[in-house]
Amino acid sequence: MYYPMRSIRTHKFHLIHNLNFLMPFSIDQDFFASPTFQDLLERTRLGQPLHWYKTLKEYYYRPQWEFYDIRSDPREETNLAGNEKYTEIFNNLKLMLNKWQNITADPWICAPHGVLEFQGNYKAHPRCLSLENGLKDEL
Repeated sequence: MYYPMRSIRTHKFHLIHNLNFLMPFSIDQDFFASPTFQDLLERTRLGQPLHWYKTLKEYYYRPQWEFYDIRSDPREETNLAGNEKYTEIFNNLKLMLNKWQNITADPWICAPHGVLEFQGNYKAHPRCLSLENGLKDEL
């Protein structure tokens, strides 16, 4: 299973960066085959209500950023990313996460729009190289 994420948590907030957010969330084979997940699939196909706070589409396709107030929302049901009331806290946590990624030489620091290059010509001065391939308008 492959779905890279980075996260930072304080006593009050939890920030999640879904690095490859355009890709469907991976479902483990055992979980997919379970009666519980098959029930979710069947209910979704039939348009029946789920006994879950997320739709199956919301589970599979995560937003780039998830931000929760874990004191008032311990089940992390209300994503506050984009809520202007929390902009300062959100941005501070993003900075903290970026600092941690720099300290740990996280190879995913440039994701999702770039890749960290730190070999060859870039060994002395690592940099993020864009993943833009120029095909966007072609597709």
